[in-house]
This record gives sequence, C-alpha cells and structure tokens, in this order.
Amino acid sequence: MNGLASVLLSSLLGGCLGAVAGSFLNVVIHRVPRLIEAAGERVSLTAYVSGLAWPASHCPSCERHLNRRDNIPILSYVMLHGRCRFCRTSYGAHYLMVELFTATVFAYCAFMFGLTPKAFLGATIIAGLFALCVIDIEEQLLPDAILAPLFCLSFAYHVLYAGGAFDAALGAVVGYGVLWLIQVSYLRYRGTEGLGYGDVKLAAVIGAWLGMEATPVVLFIAFAAGVMLMLPLALLGRIGKGAPIPFGPFLAFGGLCGFLVPHLGAIGTRIFFPV
Repeated sequence: MNGLASVLLSSLLGGCLGAVAGSFLNVVIHRVPRLIEAAGERVSLTAYVSGLAWPASHCPSCERHLNRRDNIPILSYVMLHGRCRFCRTSYGAHYLMVELFTATVFAYCAFMFGLTPKAFLGATIIAGLFALCVIDIEEQLLPDAILAPLFCLSFAYHVLYAGGAFDAALGAVVGYGVLWLIQVSYLRYRGTEGLGYGDVKLAAVIGAWLGMEATPVVLFIAFAAGVMLMLPLALLGRIGKGAPIPFGPFLAFGGLCGFLVPHLGAIGTRIFFPV
C-alpha cells in the first residue's frame, strides 16, 4: 500500500472511530447536566458511570429504546431524516453536528499523526472541549465531571508529546492564575461574578495541554474572539444587559488554535514583543 492510500485509510478509520465517539459524546452532553441537577451538584463517580451507561439509547420524546440499526452514528440519522422511527419526533440537528464534528476531528488527527496514541489523545481532548462548549452554551455550566479527566488527559499529552511535565504545570498555573485574577478583580470591582469558576478551571486545562509559552496567546485569542462576536450583538440589542455569556466556547476556540498552529506561543511573542 502506497503512502497516500495508507494516509487516507488511516483518516477513514479515524473518522469512523470519531463518529462512534460523537455518539457517546451526545450521551454525555445530554445526561451529565441532568445528573448534576438531579443530585444537587454532588454526583458520585458511580452515579456518573451508571447514569451514562443506563438507560440504553432511547428517543427523548416517546422513550422507546432504539434498535441497533437506528443507533449507527451519522448513517441512522440520515436514513431516518433525523426523526424517531416510532413517534417521528425530530431529534434536532445538534445530534448530527456533534457526530460530524468528532468524526472530522478524529479523521484530521489520524491524517496528521497516523493511527497512533497521540492522534487518539489529541482528538479525545478536542472532543471533550467540544462537549464542554455545547453544555456551556445550553446550560451555562462547565462540569467538573468533564473538566477533571480532561485536565489529566491534557497534562499527559503535553508530557508525552510536547514540553514535559514542568512546562505543562506552568501552563496550567498561568491559565488558572490569569483567569482567577480577572474573576476576583471583577467581583470586587462590580460586586457580581464576571467569570464562572468553571472558566478558570478550563483555562488550567488548556494551559496544561499547550504549555507555558502558548497559554498567554491562547487567552488573548479567547478574549479577542469574545469581544469581536459579542460586542456587535450587544450594540445591536441582541444580548440584554447583564445576560450571561458563556466564555467556555471562546477558551476552547483559543485552545484549538493553539493545537492547530504549531509554535503559536513563539509566533505571538514575535508579534507582541518584536526584537
């Protein structure tokens, strides 16, 4: 098998694995916030595991369990036109979007790194960030149940494939420290919370993933993206004064930029601090 065919096959297999991961990610996105709400934010590990594993996949409207043929990632959605086989209620486009996104991410990582642990780990981190984005947009929540394992995976990625444990720890401290200072300063100045503590912890996750040099640039990208998107909406009256704005997606976007652009930290340093 020649090199191109091998790369394409790796990407295809990666995409298939990503579609399956996206199907599970839909379960996480739907069930984790409800488990937290039902348990008053104190959910045990056992409760999370059992809550994600059971009940089996079912229609959220009629609650009929899905057949195996109706539970094939992407294909089943397309064949059923996004509707339940039994009650014909629409599932909504976001289920398909999640599976397509994760399939694309896994295919890209397999294309870049082959079918290797590095590709799987990198794609899993991005998928976790995407799950946090969706939950933050829908629920204004960044659950520790996702943040904690994501921090461990991010730290492991940087130790194994980037700058080592010390640099990962520094990145986490910088990410956490900068957003914690902003959160505390805003609270003291305005008397209200401007950033949630979940955002602070997510910055630590991204810092551990990308390391010390890239973290300041990633945070700058996150804040700049937030201003560029939200300021016009606020001026047009699309966002009410004091309305909560999820910052997690902007942090995740900054982190994705840091992953996709090699040496982003060095590039940012040359731009902002030219010699």
